Amino acid sequence: MNLDDTDKAILYLLQKETRTNLTHDEIADRIDVSSSTVSNRLNRLKDDGILVGYQPTIDYEAAGAPYHVLFVCTAPISRRSDLANEALEVSSVVNIRELLVGTQNLHVEVVCVDTESIETVARKLDEIGLAIDYSEILRREYARPFDHFGSDLVDESDDE
Repeated sequence: MNLDDTDKAILYLLQKETRTNLTHDEIADRIDVSSSTVSNRLNRLKDDGILVGYQPTIDYEAAGAPYHVLFVCTAPISRRSDLANEALEVSSVVNIRELLVGTQNLHVEVVCVDTESIETVARKLDEIGLAIDYSEILRREYARPFDHFGSDLVDESDDE
């Protein structure tokens, strides 16, 4: 699908905006289109599989889950996608990144309330067939929107 300027501006704002209650009217005002245009475009972007979902940014430590861990694992390439889906079903796993490499090709992000829970997750990942190469405690994550999605098309004067 070819994205036009309106689509790109909507995607840019959705990535940039940290509030989860950004309304269609607010998006419309910032990109100079009608609210109904925003609604129609969001529906089309969802239907076309471009807009997959809305993920909140959570400070897990502030929410009472102080252990945010990244397990770097290796899965056999022939089973990598299946193992990624199995790992996603393990309690405390919040994200999986599948890489196109032979080793260290699955990054499993886990949030736990205690070290015993981390050990439990590690055992379950091992049981499903993942080799854990190493793990790291994540301190903080930084992100920014992909700027080729219409950063120049958005009225930034309304930023908070």
